[in-house]
Amino acid sequence: MAHRLVAKCIALGSLVAASLLVAFTDAASQASACDRPCLQAFLDEYLDALQRRDPSGLPVAAVFKYTENGRAIELGQGFWHTAGTRRDYRVDVLDPETGGALAMTAFDEYDGTAQVMVRLKIGDRRITEIETIVARIGDQRWFAPENLDGLSDIYAQRVPVSERHTRAELVAAADAYFTAVHTEGTPEFAQAPFGAGMKRIENGVQTTHVTENPIVDRHMLSPGEQLERAFYKGIMVVERRFPLVDIEHGIAVGIAAFRRQGTDSTTLLFSEIFKVTGGELREIRAVMINLPRGASTGW
Repeated sequence: MAHRLVAKCIALGSLVAASLLVAFTDAASQASACDRPCLQAFLDEYLDALQRRDPSGLPVAAVFKYTENGRAIELGQGFWHTAGTRRDYRVDVLDPETGGALAMTAFDEYDGTAQVMVRLKIGDRRITEIETIVARIGDQRWFAPENLDGLSDIYAQRVPVSERHTRAELVAAADAYFTAVHTEGTPEFAQAPFGAGMKRIENGVQTTHVTENPIVDRHMLSPGEQLERAFYKGIMVVERRFPLVDIEHGIAVGIAAFRRQGTDSTTLLFSEIFKVTGGELREIRAVMINLPRGASTGW
C-alpha cells in the first residue's frame, strides 16, 4: 500500500512538473514573441536609422540576411549612403504570427525622391531578415512620387472582426492575381477576384480606372478588362511568395518577378500589397524596378 502511494505521488509530481514546464515554455514563448506594437517599434527604429544613415544601433541577429534590389549586400551599404529625409507617405503591414513587418514609403535622395519597400523579419527580438526595394526615376517606366501623399488610407482601415478573412484566403486572393497575369491570353486564363473600381498603383502611378490624362489608353480600363484583352500576355510571374499577411487590416504582401519568355527583356522585381475585403481585391500598390534579364528576387 505504501509503495503504491509513493508511486502515485511520484506520478503526480511528474505530472505537476510537466505542467509547470509547459507553462514555463508557453510563457517564455510569449515573452520572445513580437506583437503588433513590438513590430511597429522595430519598423520605426529601422526607418529612423535609415534616415540617419546609421545602422550601428539596430538590434540585428548574429546571423541575418540583407538584400537591396535583389542583391545580398552588407548592412550599411547601398541606399544607406544616399537616403535623405523620409517623406510623410507610409503604409505599414504587420504580421505578428510570422514576425514580419513591412513599410512602403519614400525618401528624399539627392534632388529627387526614392520610393522604398522595407521588409523585416523579427525573431527572438532581433532582426533576422531585411529586404529592400529602392525605386528611382528611370528604374521603371512608371514613376510619380508626387502622387503618394494624396493616396487614400484604405490600408490603414481595419476590417471588422466578423468580416475578416483567414491567412489562406488573403494569400489565395493575391495569388489569383499573379496567376491571372501569368495565364492571360492562354486557355488556362482564370480571372482574378477584382472588386468594382479596384485601383492598381505602381510607383505612384494609377494604372487602372484612370479617367483623365492616362499615360497609355489601357490605364482607362478596369484591371479585369486589361487581363481579358491580354495586354500583358507572355509575362511569367516567377519566384512568387507571400511573406506577410495582416489579417486585422485585410492585407497580403506579394513579392515576385516578371519575366518574358524567349526575349531579351529585363526582369521586373516588385513588391505588392493587396487589400482584400468581401473576397475581392480592393486596391493594389506596388514598388517595382527593372533589373537585368534573369535577375532574382534574392530570396
